[in-house]
Amino acid sequence: MDICFYDNNELATNEQSIVFIDRVYCLNFHEFSDGTWEQLQQVYSVLPQYLLKETHCPMWFGEEGLSSNYLYASVEPSGLQIVGQVSLQQWESWEGTFHAQLSKFTFPSFEC
Repeated sequence: MDICFYDNNELATNEQSIVFIDRVYCLNFHEFSDGTWEQLQQVYSVLPQYLLKETHCPMWFGEEGLSSNYLYASVEPSGLQIVGQVSLQQWESWEGTFHAQLSKFTFPSFEC
């Protein structure tokens, strides 16, 4: 299953091959059931460099403000927002795994 997404800012790398991400996946959270939320948590937990911090939003690689490389997910009215800065190689690996994991389930989504 392909989930539509858009970038709030153009993905660009700096001279150190760090990419700055602000991407929204068009998931329709209003149609999520308890089971769907559990499936999304399963997706989060198998992504590269997942950090389990129960009081925080899902995050990978490091924590914003404390690490130079980080990604986090935020549930927004517009969809699932992924924000962070990681190396291009880390992003490509993470994103490929994310898409593969999303395709294992049927998440309510919308065209964006």
